[in-house]
Amino acid sequence: MNKDYIFIDRWNITKADFIPSKNGDTVLISAKSFGPLEVYEWGLDKNQVPYKLYNWLENDFFENDNYRVSITKDELINRIQYFISVFESNGRMDWVDHYKEILEKLNSII
Repeated sequence: MNKDYIFIDRWNITKADFIPSKNGDTVLISAKSFGPLEVYEWGLDKNQVPYKLYNWLENDFFENDNYRVSITKDELINRIQYFISVFESNGRMDWVDHYKEILEKLNSII
Protein backbone atom coordinates (compact mmCIF):
# COMPACT_ATOMS: atom_id res chain seq x y z
CA MET A 1 0.00 0.00 0.00
CA ASN A 2 1.22 3.49 -0.82
CA LYS A 3 2.48 5.26 2.30
CA ASP A 4 1.36 8.74 1.18
CA TYR A 5 -2.40 8.15 1.05
CA ILE A 6 -5.08 5.72 2.13
CA PHE A 7 -8.72 5.11 1.28
CA ILE A 8 -11.24 4.99 4.12
CA ASP A 9 -14.85 4.67 2.99
CA ARG A 10 -15.27 7.15 0.14
CA TRP A 11 -12.32 9.29 1.24
CA ASN A 12 -8.78 9.41 -0.11
CA ILE A 13 -6.73 10.86 2.73
CA THR A 14 -3.26 12.22 2.01
CA LYS A 15 -0.60 12.07 4.71
CA ALA A 16 0.96 15.32 5.91
CA ASP A 17 4.65 15.87 5.27
CA PHE A 18 5.30 19.45 6.47
CA ILE A 19 6.56 20.60 3.07
CA PRO A 20 4.84 23.89 2.18
CA SER A 21 3.02 24.23 -1.14
CA LYS A 22 3.85 26.92 -3.71
CA ASN A 23 1.62 29.42 -1.87
CA GLY A 24 3.21 28.59 1.48
CA ASP A 25 0.45 26.37 2.91
CA THR A 26 1.39 23.29 4.89
CA VAL A 27 -1.41 20.81 4.33
CA LEU A 28 -1.80 18.59 7.38
CA ILE A 29 -4.93 16.72 6.29
CA SER A 30 -6.34 16.45 2.79
CA ALA A 31 -9.48 14.37 2.37
CA LYS A 32 -10.78 13.90 -1.17
CA SER A 33 -14.02 12.24 -2.16
CA PHE A 34 -14.69 10.90 -5.64
CA GLY A 35 -18.43 10.69 -5.23
CA PRO A 36 -19.25 13.51 -5.06
CA LEU A 37 -15.95 15.04 -6.14
CA GLU A 38 -14.96 17.35 -3.29
CA VAL A 39 -11.89 18.20 -1.19
CA TYR A 40 -11.45 19.20 2.43
CA GLU A 41 -8.11 20.46 3.65
CA TRP A 42 -6.81 21.49 7.06
CA GLY A 43 -3.40 23.00 7.62
CA LEU A 44 -1.24 26.01 8.33
CA ASP A 45 -0.88 28.98 6.02
CA LYS A 46 2.45 30.69 5.31
CA ASN A 47 2.04 32.69 8.55
CA GLN A 48 1.40 29.52 10.60
CA VAL A 49 -2.31 30.39 10.95
CA PRO A 50 -4.54 27.28 10.92
CA TYR A 51 -7.06 27.08 8.07
CA LYS A 52 -9.81 24.92 6.64
CA LEU A 53 -10.53 24.72 2.92
CA TYR A 54 -13.46 23.17 1.07
CA ASN A 55 -13.72 22.81 -2.73
CA TRP A 56 -16.62 21.30 -4.63
CA LEU A 57 -15.23 19.99 -7.93
CA GLU A 58 -17.89 17.73 -9.42
CA ASN A 59 -19.94 20.26 -11.38
CA ASP A 60 -21.03 23.88 -11.10
CA PHE A 61 -24.10 23.23 -8.91
CA PHE A 62 -22.29 23.92 -5.64
CA GLU A 63 -19.17 25.76 -6.77
CA ASN A 64 -20.27 28.84 -4.82
CA ASP A 65 -20.04 26.78 -1.65
CA ASN A 66 -16.23 26.68 -1.89
CA TYR A 67 -14.48 28.40 0.98
CA ARG A 68 -11.25 28.89 2.86
CA VAL A 69 -11.38 30.17 6.42
CA SER A 70 -8.96 30.68 9.27
CA ILE A 71 -9.66 28.44 12.23
CA THR A 72 -8.34 28.28 15.76
CA LYS A 73 -5.51 26.06 16.94
CA ASP A 74 -8.06 24.12 19.00
CA GLU A 75 -10.25 23.51 15.93
CA LEU A 76 -7.24 22.18 14.01
CA ILE A 77 -6.19 19.98 16.92
CA ASN A 78 -9.75 18.65 17.28
CA ARG A 79 -9.87 17.78 13.58
CA ILE A 80 -6.53 15.95 13.79
CA GLN A 81 -7.75 14.07 16.87
CA TYR A 82 -10.89 13.09 14.94
CA PHE A 83 -8.78 11.67 12.12
CA ILE A 84 -6.57 9.84 14.63
CA SER A 85 -9.69 8.08 15.90
CA VAL A 86 -10.70 7.24 12.30
CA PHE A 87 -7.25 5.78 11.63
CA GLU A 88 -7.39 3.79 14.90
CA SER A 89 -10.80 2.33 14.08
CA ASN A 90 -9.48 1.29 10.66
CA GLY A 91 -6.36 -0.38 12.05
CA ARG A 92 -3.93 2.17 10.61
CA MET A 93 -1.63 2.54 13.61
CA ASP A 94 1.17 3.88 11.39
CA TRP A 95 -1.07 6.85 10.57
CA VAL A 96 -2.09 7.22 14.22
CA ASP A 97 1.58 7.50 15.20
CA HIS A 98 2.28 9.97 12.37
CA TYR A 99 -0.56 12.28 13.40
CA LYS A 100 0.31 12.07 17.10
CA GLU A 101 3.76 13.36 16.14
CA ILE A 102 2.08 16.16 14.19
CA LEU A 103 0.11 17.15 17.30
CA GLU A 104 3.38 17.40 19.22
CA LYS A 105 4.93 19.55 16.46
CA LEU A 106 1.88 21.82 16.37
CA ASN A 107 2.28 22.66 20.03
CA SER A 108 5.75 24.03 19.33
CA ILE A 109 4.74 25.88 16.13
CA ILE A 110 1.47 27.63 16.94
